[in-house]
Amino acid sequence: MKAKLSNFIALDLGSSKISTIAAIVDKKGDPRILSQGLHHSGGVRSGVILDLKAAENTIISAIYALEKDCGKNIKQIAISLSGAKTKSYYLNNKIKLANHPISKQDVTKLIQKTLSEFKVKDQEIIHYFPIEFTIDDNNFIDDPIGVFGRELSCQLHVIAVESILITNLINCFAKCQIEISTIVLAIYASGLACLSEDEKNLGSIIIDLGSDTTSFGIFLSGKLIYSNYVDIGSRHITSDIAKVFSVNLFLAEKLKVLYGNACPSPFDKDNIINMDDIDDYNENTTMAITSSNLAQVIYPRVEEILLAVKEKYDELALDHMISRRLVITGGGSMLRGVKELASKIFEKQVRIGKPHIIPGFAEDYNPGMYSTAIGMIKNQVLKLQKNSFVIGADEDKTWFKKAIKWLKANI
Repeated sequence: MKAKLSNFIALDLGSSKISTIAAIVDKKGDPRILSQGLHHSGGVRSGVILDLKAAENTIISAIYALEKDCGKNIKQIAISLSGAKTKSYYLNNKIKLANHPISKQDVTKLIQKTLSEFKVKDQEIIHYFPIEFTIDDNNFIDDPIGVFGRELSCQLHVIAVESILITNLINCFAKCQIEISTIVLAIYASGLACLSEDEKNLGSIIIDLGSDTTSFGIFLSGKLIYSNYVDIGSRHITSDIAKVFSVNLFLAEKLKVLYGNACPSPFDKDNIINMDDIDDYNENTTMAITSSNLAQVIYPRVEEILLAVKEKYDELALDHMISRRLVITGGGSMLRGVKELASKIFEKQVRIGKPHIIPGFAEDYNPGMYSTAIGMIKNQVLKLQKNSFVIGADEDKTWFKKAIKWLKANI
């Protein structure tokens, strides 16, 4: 079989699934998807390696399937990082200018100076986003290149993660003979994939309802200005169903997907669900429940997740600055009633976010599962564009490259 000439591999490493995409991004920055796949994930929870061998096996299976479809060996990939163990920081710095128009080199020098002064113990920067530039302390400007001034200052939003988490991920992939070329924050990638230009510019919240972690990000003026997470996800909903109705987790997941609703309705009171109709394991599940019973189990947990996100959002006091738009994506976003409940809690217009499809994407019943992977491709496209400093690159890879070099020498 003739090899498909992919030049970018994205792997979204979730707690319950791995989504992979092989794409080609041409010199003009136009991407096309050549292959994609969904696989069960094991040994990983919220980006943390809990079982190295299990994680290796699932990664190898996912990569092998992609290699088989593309007809070529894969040695280097970009991976996503869930919001867990990450934190937003804000850095400020300034430089004096000579008597000439500000150049891209001046801006790069300022950004690198600012990043070099980040000294939080056991934390490493994976992204930075210039929020604003200031010339001579009083003139705010989005793009300072070409402008004259005596002093240039900037404020950066940086996202850092625990160093040991990154080291363990690099180690795990190295054991699979795979080198990590780029690490992309999942909620940032989801925002790139699912938000419209107006939503990114006028301001909006995006929530990624994952398996073990629910992440959220705030976009404004085209940039990610904040990210955070809560340690609750859709897996907890499944666990609640399994405990209340005394069924296995597989059956509980089917109940959630097929009949679940986050908003109890009186119309569901008499809608009977016969367990034996959906039980593939032929367990003793002759009992029947109603859709209303199921919704009454699901509702408190979904409400808890959304209220936990809102509590962290309210601490920022940014609501007056962004538009009244909230977008929910991720595998859990397909649960019925989530949109309505989120609208009630946040008092905003809510929509379920699906990724803007890239040519070559094979339609899926739940494209939201590919939101992060597609966003990683869009991030690669942005990095190839001119003036990449304005979109939050990850150019400062000194520590990252050292970690890879050390692991290559010691594994």
